[in-house]
Amino acid sequence: MRRSAVRAGFAAVSIFASVTFTAPTLAQDVLSAEGQDPDIRVEVRDLKRGDGGVVTLRLRLVNDSDAPFDASCDMREPAANDSCGDFTGAYLLDAVNKKKYLVVRDSESHCVCSGIEAIEPGKKMNIWATYPAPPDGVTEMTVVVPLFEPIEGVPIN
Repeated sequence: MRRSAVRAGFAAVSIFASVTFTAPTLAQDVLSAEGQDPDIRVEVRDLKRGDGGVVTLRLRLVNDSDAPFDASCDMREPAANDSCGDFTGAYLLDAVNKKKYLVVRDSESHCVCSGIEAIEPGKKMNIWATYPAPPDGVTEMTVVVPLFEPIEGVPIN
């Protein structure tokens, strides 16, 4: 009886050790994309399914260049009459159903999204936008942000 108790204790320690060991590795596996300037990138923080049939995309813009980065007018939806500073130009692609999802808008056609402004050198900015949710069977999407490469395989949490 004592022998099995020792084995159970060892197994618990081994599992705990592996969780502790793998956590830093997961944090380093950030889905990101570069733009024309490789010192400026966009990182996916998460794509989360919410109540009411929506998903919210949270991103981080990172400016590791030596110059300010201002894409406030470039990151809006080209066909809409959005003002500079509205983060409406990013969209989601559902490869399974071959569908493009644009940012959700309220009853007055304002985006359900954050604003965006110039980012100084060495700084970061968190931005977000909400989209209609894909069907429940869709577990990942491609994120397309103006000025950056598409980011494929973004999991929906």
